[in-house]
Amino acid sequence: MRTAPDHDFDAFPTRTGKVVVPAALRADVEQYHYAPARRAGDFVFLSGLVAINPEPGAMSAEAFRDVLRAVFRGMERLLAACDAGLADVVELQMFHVFDSGRLALDKAGQLAAIAQVRDEFFPPPYPAAVELAVADLNPDGGLVEIKAVAFAPLAR
Repeated sequence: MRTAPDHDFDAFPTRTGKVVVPAALRADVEQYHYAPARRAGDFVFLSGLVAINPEPGAMSAEAFRDVLRAVFRGMERLLAACDAGLADVVELQMFHVFDSGRLALDKAGQLAAIAQVRDEFFPPPYPAAVELAVADLNPDGGLVEIKAVAFAPLAR
């Protein structure tokens, strides 16, 4: 196990690249057996990062935007640990829990808040994107899970 420089990540070399595990997710990875970030050649695959409201009450729109910013900053750190950046992201997949009672926004408001925050991190031309409704997310209180694929050739 190697720790990536300047980050609290464990990096595991693979035949095609490496797997990166942030310290904060070590227990989660051990329990659920997945790679938070995996470089395979020129591609980097990020598992979903979840925007969560741990409280049973409805989260405000501003608090939701703050949580989304934290998700995108986490995505940025994972990409950096895999020698990539947000500009390399070619696809986003977003899985939404609408009407959960944990967010003070309807579906249109939730989508608008995500678009607003996403624009702070991804200027045009945008990555390809898909947004799907789901019944529930892990962990409890999950509002939206966002996964990404980046194309970041190592020989640049």
